[in-house]
Amino acid sequence: MITFDDKITVTEQGMQYIRPTKGYCLSTDTKPTTGIGNGSVLIEIDTGKSYVFDEEHTTWVASGVASSVSDIKQLTRLIARGSVEESYWGILQAVKDGLGPDYFPIGSQIPCTWDNGTTVYDFPWDVVDHRNVVNAKGHTVPAMILQAHWCLPTIQFDGNEAFKVATGAALEAGKYYFKMGQNWGNNVVKDKIYSFTLAADLPEHGQLVLGTASSTTSGLPDTAPSNWRVLVYDAPTDTTPKTRLELTEEDSAPENATDLGTLSNAEKFDATGVALNNMQRSAYGYNRWSMSGVRQMLNSDAPAGSWYHQQHPYDRPPDQLGTYRGFMAGLPGDFLAVVPQIEVVTALNTISDSEIGTTETTLDRFFLPSLEEEYIVPQLADVEGPYWPYWKERLGLDSPQVQYAPGTNPHHIRYLVSNHSQAQSVRLRSAFRGNSYNTWYVNSTGYAYSYNSATSANALAPACAICSSD
Repeated sequence: MITFDDKITVTEQGMQYIRPTKGYCLSTDTKPTTGIGNGSVLIEIDTGKSYVFDEEHTTWVASGVASSVSDIKQLTRLIARGSVEESYWGILQAVKDGLGPDYFPIGSQIPCTWDNGTTVYDFPWDVVDHRNVVNAKGHTVPAMILQAHWCLPTIQFDGNEAFKVATGAALEAGKYYFKMGQNWGNNVVKDKIYSFTLAADLPEHGQLVLGTASSTTSGLPDTAPSNWRVLVYDAPTDTTPKTRLELTEEDSAPENATDLGTLSNAEKFDATGVALNNMQRSAYGYNRWSMSGVRQMLNSDAPAGSWYHQQHPYDRPPDQLGTYRGFMAGLPGDFLAVVPQIEVVTALNTISDSEIGTTETTLDRFFLPSLEEEYIVPQLADVEGPYWPYWKERLGLDSPQVQYAPGTNPHHIRYLVSNHSQAQSVRLRSAFRGNSYNTWYVNSTGYAYSYNSATSANALAPACAICSSD
């Protein structure tokens, strides 16, 4: 599609000629050579190359790359009208030149689509902030921060982690037991001993997971011990347990059995996989953004079943691994081309991660917002990014939204991409810092809540940045 400014025919001294004008096209379009004024300019939106018309030779002569404010402004207007889909390049040029706030005020929308593999949806991005970011090369660059207007379908933040891993060698068939290191809820009692029997060797790197007779999540403190089972996985990427073993409550350490150790909430992050895992993470998954399964899904274009890669010995994939393909597989290539990795800072929990530090930084193309970015009171201030003006304006608040506010905040309610009337509970990346398994979310009535385990499935409203990768 070729778009020209209005062409004007001028008569001077009895002669008619067409005044030079400016046009926009794709590199694949056939450039017109009739009815064009000498000196007219034509800019290829997808490449940025500009051409000047030579009327004497009826040809377009390459003249360089469009870079003027007026050129970029017209490119971005074309995007806003949705008339040219391949013009994300024009937006990137505006952002790189520091013009993002001028042409895309907070609350503007960038048109886009998302294909879930069977259906292509309109998937606009809200402009939520303009600020400097650090890209993968360590350079500070101007950026336009975008957040998905509609929510992606529900997925676990993280899979239920293993409590025991066959590290260094296979775990031989036989009887094993472990002890509870503390009281937790109504069902975990300190010093209680539980045993089980492996009928066959567990291969090296195989995993033992606490679940129930019907679930891959144990919910230790919420489920009666009679319902607990040991789920056996021969490999970390197996999504179906090989078998479910019953647990026997023992009065004391059983004879001719191997002691696996003590299961405790005090266990720190262990990258070796030698000890038993943290009890909380064994029950409800891990609330650490950098290690989450959902982060892998958002930053992958791999097919369903292939986007997960184990990140530590106890790690397990979300239950939806085989259901969803990587998020990026459904986005247009020209949009992905202007969305590079940037540094994202996230606060860590103080239970299993206290020895790692207070925060950690990841490089992400797509990420979940934090409490602070969505203008909610954080647990750790001025760490997980400045608040996004979009949310301050949308919520209509003079100060950040308080945590656990009762009732409804209709301005913070979001809806599913496939059903714009279906309100969603939407996951944030912020960990609840008082345990190792809950993350914050905004529920379907619009208030911020933390009692949501990593193994719970929630909708997602991911964010990204248009900026330079250089």
